[in-house]
Amino acid sequence: MRWKIETLTFDLVDDICLGVQSGTITEADLPTTNADGLGPLLELRHTQPNILNRDGGPLWLTADNYRELMRNMRETDAWFEPRSGYQGFVSVDKLRRDELAWTDFVLRAKRAAISAGFSDDYGGKLTAAIGEFYANVIDHSGRIDSGYVVYSASPGRFEFVVADAGMGVLNSLRSNPTYAHLVDAGTALELALDEGVSRYYTEQGHGFGFRPLFVGLANISRYMRFRSDDHSRSLARKADGSIDAQTSQLATTNGFFCCVVCDVEIQTPACHPDQAPKNAGRG
Repeated sequence: MRWKIETLTFDLVDDICLGVQSGTITEADLPTTNADGLGPLLELRHTQPNILNRDGGPLWLTADNYRELMRNMRETDAWFEPRSGYQGFVSVDKLRRDELAWTDFVLRAKRAAISAGFSDDYGGKLTAAIGEFYANVIDHSGRIDSGYVVYSASPGRFEFVVADAGMGVLNSLRSNPTYAHLVDAGTALELALDEGVSRYYTEQGHGFGFRPLFVGLANISRYMRFRSDDHSRSLARKADGSIDAQTSQLATTNGFFCCVVCDVEIQTPACHPDQAPKNAGRG
């Protein structure tokens, strides 16, 4: 266990969730930790919701930057930080029911991205990507009522999360006879993310459709992480601009969870589609 870490990272979330699920640790064993990133905090909430039973979590975890967000995610179906507008969320069910909710979310999220330092063009690409992700919740999760979309902006950075507690990528793909043989959630994630396959017999218009998102976000994304069942697929930008893709077996989680982190400092001219990741590394 990496208990010397005092910032809530995805690695620490992995350790906590594995330990709790295996029964080798309890809440009393957890280190004093600060959550200064949206993705790890929401993945912990998604995978081990009982460990975050108060605003941002119990005594071992400090999440002051996200206290209002976490509270409103429990109590409402949409919320935007009233002072700066740098944080916001909306449930996918509300997006489906209210035709104006998506327009409102897009305007607020894009405004937050531009205020954080992104260009108008990249602000539009970010909100378009969020739209593609939440559309996949509607098409593939089987649990639209559990889906949510969240963003958080800070100077030079924009982060968003889209998640649901539905059937997960493996079960979704297995409902298509072509992929009924799949037994490994990691392979299912790689197929859905890299090839764009789906549970529908005819792929056109119904694939998971993530590869175009990789291309559109390739020159502003710092890190992308996808979780489903007992695997994750992460794509991290290295110093030379190449993408390091890794698939890892982790604790079991419900449905699908994705987090994308983008930085202003790496805004560059659009890259060629071949720069999108094609081959998986297994961790």
